[in-house]
Amino acid sequence: MEPTTLFKAEWGSRAYGTNTPESDRDIIQVVIEPPLYITGLEEFRPKHSSTAEQGQRSHKDDTDVVQYGLKHYAALAVEGNPQVMATLWMSDLLETTSYFNMLKENREMTVSKQAGRKYLGYMTSQKARITGEKNRSTNRPELVAIHGWDTKFGAHALRLGYQGIELMHTGQIKLPMEGEALEVCRATRAGEVSKEEGLDLIDFLQDTLEQLVQKSDLPERGNRALMSEFLHYIYTSDWKKNHA
Repeated sequence: MEPTTLFKAEWGSRAYGTNTPESDRDIIQVVIEPPLYITGLEEFRPKHSSTAEQGQRSHKDDTDVVQYGLKHYAALAVEGNPQVMATLWMSDLLETTSYFNMLKENREMTVSKQAGRKYLGYMTSQKARITGEKNRSTNRPELVAIHGWDTKFGAHALRLGYQGIELMHTGQIKLPMEGEALEVCRATRAGEVSKEEGLDLIDFLQDTLEQLVQKSDLPERGNRALMSEFLHYIYTSDWKKNHA
């Protein structure tokens, strides 16, 4: 029997609103693992598939799909993983359930200083790719040739900065992005922002986010105990209905 889909949605640039005509399609699917994957020795690992040929980058006509088990997904969300926790603010879903709606209604359990630090960490990693401190080569030499730098890494770093700051300020994430933050990310991706200007802005957002995390009144970590209670309810309810 196929596991129950908790939700399925577009994510990545299309979810953020930063996609371009050349963007591929990214899909996330989270499933509720059958009993033996939780109570037994079976292991449910994340699965990735793509319409692109193996070893090749995805292009605008390709679709990449990643599938998580609920337990792994929930752990990443409550730890503040930027990509994963942001899905709790999605409103345009391909498939959903009352279980996922329940998690969305209680998504504040994932908002913490640790989440702010995760955004900061991912942002710093993107910046290191731009400066060459991490992986001196780029898999997008065409962007470097045209714009002088990898503008996709630049847009990712800026998005993480803007969203991390928004999360620390409001405890929320708007999806898709709006206003100046969206305009700057799109302009950066399109090559309308120079490498020097982009790095200066990244530095500013980085410093701002770091200060906000330090001054925040948010809890140090997400509420793992509450997330565990929700998982127990979801698993036992689904198993009773579909695996009795």
